[in-house]
Amino acid sequence: MNNEMKMGVNLEIKKDMIKNLVSREATASFQIIPKRSFIILFLLLWLFSLPACVSHLKDAKFFYSQGQKFSRLYQTEKAIASFKRALIEAELETNKHPSAQAFMLKGMAELNLELWKEAEESFLNAFSYGFEKGEDWAREISLLGLASSLDELQLEDSALKIYASVLDKSKLRQVAVFAAQKYTDAMLKRALQKEGKEKQKILAAALKTAEKITAKDLSCGFYHYLLSQISSHLEAYKKSFEEAVMARELGLPKEEILRDNDLQIVFCYQSLKEKLKEKEWEEFRSRYMAWVKRWNWRDAKTPSWKSEVRNASDN
Repeated sequence: MNNEMKMGVNLEIKKDMIKNLVSREATASFQIIPKRSFIILFLLLWLFSLPACVSHLKDAKFFYSQGQKFSRLYQTEKAIASFKRALIEAELETNKHPSAQAFMLKGMAELNLELWKEAEESFLNAFSYGFEKGEDWAREISLLGLASSLDELQLEDSALKIYASVLDKSKLRQVAVFAAQKYTDAMLKRALQKEGKEKQKILAAALKTAEKITAKDLSCGFYHYLLSQISSHLEAYKKSFEEAVMARELGLPKEEILRDNDLQIVFCYQSLKEKLKEKEWEEFRSRYMAWVKRWNWRDAKTPSWKSEVRNASDN
């Protein structure tokens, strides 16, 4: 074979080698790039999925806090709507990522919506995930639900015993407040059916209980409201007025209770005007008008909300 032929063969061999090398590199690069892309894609998906994991819990907390805010502002419908949204988000969270916190939020939303059986189950689930108070709270909710059922079936004596027991032992404010309301309503109903010493005895027992729970939680305006109501039935109008003022200043759970409390303040004002001597009355009236100014009432007998209701009816 001459030199020219040898050079041609060698050239062809080199070309084949170059082609093979290029094809191997291309194949290698083709294999490596998808692996890298997959890893990058996986990381991006994981990062974007993190907000989705916490969003239901975050939203549940947000809507629950909104519900509490609307309750403080006496916007009952908005509060209920917020608690319902909180419940929906909490349920989604417990289905996807069950935890003590998720079940606790679910139970609190159900408690505010007075869904006793559901709240009991949620707190038991929270306990199973490590929420220490969950079992105690579930027990309280169970008793509260039972008492409500007994009330509906007009088994009032049994219901009253449970309300008194829950009220005495409960450490959960929402439960204690509900039980306090039911207990006081039942006691006042009993008192109005009696006369003389028997009536006074029932009212005295109700007053003692109200004073006890108020001493345990002085910042709860609703307890002062209950004290005011009972004191009024005992014709202790000065005490009733003072407790009603404290109730208004500390805040009440519902707008209708706020309005009832305001009417109680006006009632005490009118009752004391008839009972107090001239000098005492002038001193009391001076203090009373200072509160009227502070609350922006139209006059001594017209709370601001009463003016708004009247204007709305006129329009």
